[in-house]
Amino acid sequence: MSVAARARRPYEELSRAGQIRRMRRLAEVAVGAYPVETTRITPLMRGFNTTFRVDTAGGGRHVLRIQRTGGPTAEMVRSEMTWLAALCRDTDLVVPAPVPTRDGDLLTVVESEGVPGARSCVLYRWVDGRFADDRLTPAHLERVGVLMARLQSHGARFAVPEGFHRDAVDHVTSFGRTQDDGLSPEVAARAAALVDDVRPAGGGAIVQAVIERARTARDSLGRDPAVFGLVHADLHQENYLFHRGEARAIDFDDCGYGPYVYDLAVTLSELKRRPDYPGLRSALLYGYRTVRPLAPAHERLIDVFIALRAVQLMMWTVEHRDQPMFRETWAASATRTLEWLRSFLDRDA
Repeated sequence: MSVAARARRPYEELSRAGQIRRMRRLAEVAVGAYPVETTRITPLMRGFNTTFRVDTAGGGRHVLRIQRTGGPTAEMVRSEMTWLAALCRDTDLVVPAPVPTRDGDLLTVVESEGVPGARSCVLYRWVDGRFADDRLTPAHLERVGVLMARLQSHGARFAVPEGFHRDAVDHVTSFGRTQDDGLSPEVAARAAALVDDVRPAGGGAIVQAVIERARTARDSLGRDPAVFGLVHADLHQENYLFHRGEARAIDFDDCGYGPYVYDLAVTLSELKRRPDYPGLRSALLYGYRTVRPLAPAHERLIDVFIALRAVQLMMWTVEHRDQPMFRETWAASATRTLEWLRSFLDRDA
């Protein structure tokens, strides 16, 4: 660690502690909008969103999520909560159940001194369970496959209310999020230019080639409801957990519209470097197929979307490389990702 980094670390820790105190005050304001008697508010994690565990009278447990600045709009957050409420109403799946405010809304927008801007906040009931992490087995992944397929099946028949809005899930870069097509040639060119600017030596060409292949794969699937719809879009090991053998999903913050095989690719992308990956992949797809069909031709496209997911995550860290959580790791991470993407393109040639 450099002298500058060592000097910065105590300052950052003090700054983070002060930020947690300010966010806690905001959390207290937000919880006041809900019909719960709060006994304790405990920080859970600080990322781009901030979450708190909220203990209530009678032993109830909830999670308060304070939305990041520059993230989904209040309309989009409300739409996420609307889908969660429908899942709780229409199925026996265990997902975070949103708690309405005293006014019957599914979110509250609050401000507090020391916190920039108004923040959308949601409160939902705690989901019991444990993460499997390194203990993941094919049996776990089979259950995750069933869970994912059931989420997609509900999304396919969900009667979208007026005002419901969630983005496409396949966009690349913040610029891509603002475009009608998040994988357009213009988006690909901008992403490549950014990579070449910060990590030269051919990285941009790799990124552009992957985006072009993903766009071709997506367009070949089309938008038929049998292959495209509302998906979780972030169902990796930190967003599914197990309780008495049952798989449960949390964190629907990235839910949106896209190919169903993209959803599968997200789960598999987090497992691809494990030595037991082939067995885990087979189990996920087997469980999925017990609920929803998956044509062999569509299964063959999963690897293209795994590569797209790798590009998306890399571009996220590159665009936010000045954030403390990425400042010291983004460059090495981008190098590893580009090496893997190069090998993918060579295999897929």
